[in-house]
Amino acid sequence: MALFSQTGHRGFQALLWKCHMFWPVSRCLAASFSIPTREKINCFSFMTSSSTALPVDPKDTGVLPTEKRSEIDCKEEKGWDEETKEIPEGKHHFSSSVGAAKKWSMSPVLSRHKFTNVQPPEKPLQSEEWNRLRENFQLPEIFEELMLNSMIRCNTPIDVAKSLLTHVAKRNGDIAYSVLVKYLTLCVQQGQVSEIRDVYDIMKVRFKILEIGAYNLFIKGLSNSDQWRMALTLLEEAKKIMIPSRTSYESCIKAASCHQEMKLAFELYHEMLTKDVVPTLDVLQSFFDFSKGMKGAELQKELFGILLYLRENQIYPHETFMRSIKLWFESIPGRNWRGHLTNIKDSGQCPVCNHQLEDSNLTEEEYNNLSERIIRDVIHGTDTFRKTSPQLLDAINCLAKDNVRLLVLGRKHMMINSSNWKREIMKEMQNKADFFFAENISDDDAFLLYATLRSGKHCKFVTRDFLRDHKACLSDSLTRHLFRKWQRGHQIVLSSSGDGKRINFLPALQYDCVVQTTGDTWHIPYKDVFEEKYSYQVPRKWLCIQQK
Repeated sequence: MALFSQTGHRGFQALLWKCHMFWPVSRCLAASFSIPTREKINCFSFMTSSSTALPVDPKDTGVLPTEKRSEIDCKEEKGWDEETKEIPEGKHHFSSSVGAAKKWSMSPVLSRHKFTNVQPPEKPLQSEEWNRLRENFQLPEIFEELMLNSMIRCNTPIDVAKSLLTHVAKRNGDIAYSVLVKYLTLCVQQGQVSEIRDVYDIMKVRFKILEIGAYNLFIKGLSNSDQWRMALTLLEEAKKIMIPSRTSYESCIKAASCHQEMKLAFELYHEMLTKDVVPTLDVLQSFFDFSKGMKGAELQKELFGILLYLRENQIYPHETFMRSIKLWFESIPGRNWRGHLTNIKDSGQCPVCNHQLEDSNLTEEEYNNLSERIIRDVIHGTDTFRKTSPQLLDAINCLAKDNVRLLVLGRKHMMINSSNWKREIMKEMQNKADFFFAENISDDDAFLLYATLRSGKHCKFVTRDFLRDHKACLSDSLTRHLFRKWQRGHQIVLSSSGDGKRINFLPALQYDCVVQTTGDTWHIPYKDVFEEKYSYQVPRKWLCIQQK
């Protein structure tokens, strides 16, 4: 099935029966080539003023040598400064009050000058010198924030930043919340533990409530030090007013793991899952890294549980993560696990251990239940919008070579001669495939799902869409699991050649591409590189681990 247009939802119900009347066939293929929209991230800053502030002693320096920017994660737009922008991730359970940290949207003026080139001084300045710099600046009201932004980017020595804060405290009688947080960011970046503690004491006196960005920074800075248990205390403190962020949880998990307190680390991990805070692959990998060579049935059970978490959520570890899993298995005392990298045969047999992987097909009962649920939960209430591409003839020619029967779902506007849809090309395509032209505003993905499911278990489909929105419409985890399994076994992947002139198709696999175990074997699909976003493309590389 292939379809190209912009979609809506009206006019859909009246056309379902037309698909059903002519679609079921003995050998068929469904395809759709839709391009998902990119996710957008909104960030904002915050500011609060208070009645008093404690000036910082400029003599107490504790300077670290300046590092190259490439060696530290201190970019203003991405990295350390993001810790102050994670407020949307926290689920707050309090309202603003006097003296509390309040959200403040960045003004258009500050936004326009966010990357203004402000060069930090190389050494601490006196108040008179800071005054001259500020007065000569085009927008003196935002001078301190832009200066601190530059200090973070350049990893300026901490005593230079402290001299600026001392100047602000003397001039204003206090220091704004946002300025303190930016100074805190620099302290965390440089591992200035005593300064982090001092800033915490100041902010707890001045503000009734801290927001999630500040907690992230305090916890991150302390968890990497010998005072890591204070990070746990701050995590408990944050729980009283919000659901802590993933950053805060994972900083504490790594700190506990690093100090061999694996029971505590797993308690925090399970707490994350309970609160629907999704762990990163980085922290999951750290469990295996820190557990190498350790004994204990309970520890093994927990790590096996992480592998089953990967299975349940169709998560594919990258190569570095995979090697951590392999090394952990092989380090278990007295268990004699051995791991081998391999490619599974098309039949689903592992060439290393000869084990047959799970079939990707659903049982008849599972398929019928899934079909009914998708039609009820997805198709009868769909309201999605997709943009599609008019490049179609090459795909049909390629698929038609296999003598499968094709149904192409299209739009009525495709029948109008245009630069995108030339009449002679449309005629050539219609000689090789059946076409169904839907209303221009109908939902292409809903037609795709309906036609594929109604055609039976053997029908495959091609689409660039991840179908995540439709999976999310399914109300229970079991049905979502069946949907993902059905998708893995029926979605044919379209890929372009290196020169972009040829279209290739990677067929759907006969075996299920998820983590799986028989007890004495584990098979783990993995990808070469880390991928942050979900992908419908399943890996072709596997780690086979067997106990001898």
